[in-house]
Amino acid sequence: MIRISRAACFGLALSAVLATASSAAAQVNPNLYSGLKWRNVGPFHGGRISSVTGVIGQSGTFYMGTPLGGIWKTTSAGVTWFPVFDHETSLDSVGAIAVAPSDPNIVYAGAGDPIGGSLGNGMWKSADAGLTWQHIGLEETVKIGSIVVDPTNPNLVVVSALGNPIHHGGGVYRTTDGGATWTSVLKTPGYDGARDLQSAFDDPSVMIAATQGTNDGRGDAGGGPRAKAKPAQVFKSTDEGLTWTQIQIPPFEGRIALAVAMHTHGQRFYIVGNNIENGSGLYRSDDSGVTWQHMAGKDTRISNGQGAYSSGVFVDSQNPDILYTMSTAMYRSVDGGKTFEPFKGAPGGEDYHKLWIDPTNGHRMLVGSDQGASVTLDDGHTWSLWYTQTISQVYHVATDSQYPYRIMAAQQDTGAVMISSRGNWGQVNFTDWSPLPSSEFGVVTPDPKNPNIIYGVGYGPGGGGSGMIKIDMSTGQWQNVAPNFGAASAKYTAGRDFQKKFDTAFDPGALYVAYQCLLVTHDAAHSFTAVSPDLTTAKGAPQVACGMEAKPASAATTATSPGPTPAPRGGGPPPTPPSISDFSISRVKRGVMWTVSSNGQIFNTMDHGKTWTNVTNLPDVPPHTSFNTIEAGHDANTAFVVGHIAAERGQTLPPELNADVPLVWRTTDGGKTWQSIVTGLPRDERTGSWVNSLRVDPGQPGLLFAGTETTVYVTFDNGDHWQSLRQNLPSTSIRDLDVHTDHQENDLVIGTYGRGFWVLDDITPLRQIAAHAQEISSSLAYLYEPEAAIRARINSNWDQPFSVEVPHVANVAYGALVDYYLSTEPKAPIQLQVFDAQGTLVRTMTSTLPPSIEDALYPHYWVATPESRALGTKVGLNRINWNLNYDDPPAVRHDLENQMDMVEGSATPGPHGPQVVPGVYTLKLTVDGQVYTRNVTVINDPRVGESPEVMAALRVQSKLTLLSVRGMEQSFEGREEVDAVRNQISAMMKGDLPADVAAQAKALNAELLKIGGAMPTRGGGGGGGPRRTDLTSPQTFFEVNDSYNTMVSMMQVGLDMAPTPTQIDTFIVDCNDYNRTRTAWESVQKKIADFNAMLVKNSLPQLTVAPTKLTPESCTFGPEASKKGKK
Repeated sequence: MIRISRAACFGLALSAVLATASSAAAQVNPNLYSGLKWRNVGPFHGGRISSVTGVIGQSGTFYMGTPLGGIWKTTSAGVTWFPVFDHETSLDSVGAIAVAPSDPNIVYAGAGDPIGGSLGNGMWKSADAGLTWQHIGLEETVKIGSIVVDPTNPNLVVVSALGNPIHHGGGVYRTTDGGATWTSVLKTPGYDGARDLQSAFDDPSVMIAATQGTNDGRGDAGGGPRAKAKPAQVFKSTDEGLTWTQIQIPPFEGRIALAVAMHTHGQRFYIVGNNIENGSGLYRSDDSGVTWQHMAGKDTRISNGQGAYSSGVFVDSQNPDILYTMSTAMYRSVDGGKTFEPFKGAPGGEDYHKLWIDPTNGHRMLVGSDQGASVTLDDGHTWSLWYTQTISQVYHVATDSQYPYRIMAAQQDTGAVMISSRGNWGQVNFTDWSPLPSSEFGVVTPDPKNPNIIYGVGYGPGGGGSGMIKIDMSTGQWQNVAPNFGAASAKYTAGRDFQKKFDTAFDPGALYVAYQCLLVTHDAAHSFTAVSPDLTTAKGAPQVACGMEAKPASAATTATSPGPTPAPRGGGPPPTPPSISDFSISRVKRGVMWTVSSNGQIFNTMDHGKTWTNVTNLPDVPPHTSFNTIEAGHDANTAFVVGHIAAERGQTLPPELNADVPLVWRTTDGGKTWQSIVTGLPRDERTGSWVNSLRVDPGQPGLLFAGTETTVYVTFDNGDHWQSLRQNLPSTSIRDLDVHTDHQENDLVIGTYGRGFWVLDDITPLRQIAAHAQEISSSLAYLYEPEAAIRARINSNWDQPFSVEVPHVANVAYGALVDYYLSTEPKAPIQLQVFDAQGTLVRTMTSTLPPSIEDALYPHYWVATPESRALGTKVGLNRINWNLNYDDPPAVRHDLENQMDMVEGSATPGPHGPQVVPGVYTLKLTVDGQVYTRNVTVINDPRVGESPEVMAALRVQSKLTLLSVRGMEQSFEGREEVDAVRNQISAMMKGDLPADVAAQAKALNAELLKIGGAMPTRGGGGGGGPRRTDLTSPQTFFEVNDSYNTMVSMMQVGLDMAPTPTQIDTFIVDCNDYNRTRTAWESVQKKIADFNAMLVKNSLPQLTVAPTKLTPESCTFGPEASKKGKK
């Protein structure tokens, strides 16, 4: 329940401070990596909601707007939500949203985060219920706070808007043509504009609007008591927004929210603001604003929460005496505001912001809070879950060292969260995430040697992220281990981000923590030792020993003008004492570390802390710049710094300062000199152009990644030129990045403020582009070297898959990810072949589309599409996954029904080929006659390992499975040979045959049926037919093939286990059955010869019998198998 304070650093858009120049010639062709796609990984935990609305007459349909997360829609009353604004890459914050009451297809959305720092670009409209969107003007606004659509005319819309010193678009606007043109109907000099606008559904002529008092022009959360803004004003219109008259209101300080009650003929208004005279912040007027009555007396709960962070008053659509107010909880009054009771909320504060009440049904509502959006259809007795929305707002991101690796971060107002990157059930869903006992700010840091030990952040001295929590996930226990705890609280000062990092390259047991100096622990946070002095001191200032009492606020400095920080403009709390905001430990040279501080200082050490040097020598650093990221490079003297322009808490930025610029520098000489490296980074994004984070790829020099306020950027030349890595990523704020490299995986993981976690699986193509871009781009085709493929169980589920309604995201495509570049579309189908170490063909895949799967017993969304099963031929990078299986064996019966472990969009007819054993395999890609070759290493599930015992079990299992596959091939061929003769007999019997010939043909056909077999009806055995009780009777080729099929499938259930003696015995039975049936087939062929002689006598064509391809099989299996029945 802590108010976000990032608004202080969000921006203006004046003339540029730094010059950038784009060099198209230096850009890498995006086609070289065009097929790489981001994958959302949850978590399923909602996030802050900035606007809500619903559709009248459609009980399940609602919309929500989010800050930096776009627009989402549900048609199932909140059971599932889906994004409807992702194709718009220029905008991601939505402050207001409304559906036209008279036309459910028309939806209006206003851009900008009303209480945060993310700016917008005016109004948007959908005419097809959110399917597509069109920008409809008001570009000079920065935030739309409210939208009112006339109940009967969908083209008549009135909105309230905020501006700033650059975009002077604040005020109230009106359109009568659906947004084609807008008229400014209320604009008050000296104010940023209008924050709130309300009317009653049954009398839209009466409207009231609240202005935003001018403060620093950011149009941000503003209006809270700490901002010391001028008092808000309220205006009233009686002609649906054409003209306005100011009305007098109580002396509120800061932001207020309004409501007009239905069924009162426009007479009853409500206003809620900050507490007044130690009482509530709620007032009511029953005479259209002429007089006001203070409601709820001394009930301080009934006011804006947390300095206007959470705010709002909403009136029931049937009873004007029922109203709701928003704060850390939601409160309800049934007596017109005299008294209130808690209505919805939880300890810790869920922070409520918006409520939509159906104008025709007061029992139907949608509420938006910091936890997400929730629907009620029964007046609040029950609510839909917000654990269905992947819109988490995280501040940092980390991954642990286990497999599958877990992604973790602190998130806005909901504590910390952890989720698996790959679910054991074939997907990532609610079973794969869990909360962490850590605060909403700061960095969550897993121990690289023991991933069950995680260091989180507790609320401690100095703000929301300076405590330190040690968590043991194996026991569920946690402890405060902060060195600034209790009596030592004055010794160390931590910022909100409170960085903690392990020296993974040289001393994985060493955990470093950042206060105003750097501390290290070698005993799992039992004790700490200082490895630096105070690293926030300005260049040339006297050195301060670590652990001295934190310096007073006046000692804070800026990057360009060391000395006392000016007093906060307009009062407010003092600035936070400076601290280390980030540090980096070199991966290439022991003892090299770099730090940056919140007050703009950069230090490094080349000797493990014996000496520290202030290397704050950056050129053209704007005032009020602090540094949020530093990254050590691929040599000891190289580092990268990211800065942002931000006001200290309680201060405001000068209006003339452009804070909306990317700030990134590089040094290659140990910090003696620095160069700005922002070429290619945007500087004109309305949502924000600053850089939040930067990461060096540990696997390839020159390859860097940067997260901005809108997307991810990549550079292949060490920062000289940047280009977009957006791919399919929706526009959102990228707060942190992590390159995960454990277990030979190479994934880029990002944490976003608005869309949770995303993973770019396998970035090895990007590394190869950085090293060989010219070679790749000049090739007609190029097969990238694949990363190692992990052999694991695709899905541990068995009897019943999860319903598609369960919120989930996809696992990474299983097996070996194979990437190849095509400069032009191939002239002929392309082919990918896989060979084992002995040169035996294992798998063949082509670009020819397989036939669609028809007649499935369940909905089509379970079934794999033809496109997903074929090689792509698009120009650019194409990615396909070899699922580590052999080619599917030939089967007399293909099954979709019993694949109960499938996941959505993956089902193909079984049986499937067995999985290969760990080892090195050769890939051969053929494109228009040219063959391109690479090797891929298959490793076993790291949880199982590759011990001699495991590998022996896998080899035995593979041997038995491949022998069963061989049996399937032989029995299938036998069935084909028999059916070829039976088809000839069937055709012959349709003609006019002599009686003796016809009788003999019928008898022969019946005997062949006993050998080839027919498709049985489903019986009580559960496997498509009756259970077999006589193991000595001859079997048909169909039955033999089907039994082998069962063996092949069942052997893959115990993926990493040797076959049991029973399974070996079953194979021997199948093998003997095959040999008996093959012998019977040889015997029948003699009778066919006799029948052919009869045909010749009757001058009839003979039956054609091709030479058999069947060979006898050895039905013995090594005795070593039975001894390895257990792993």
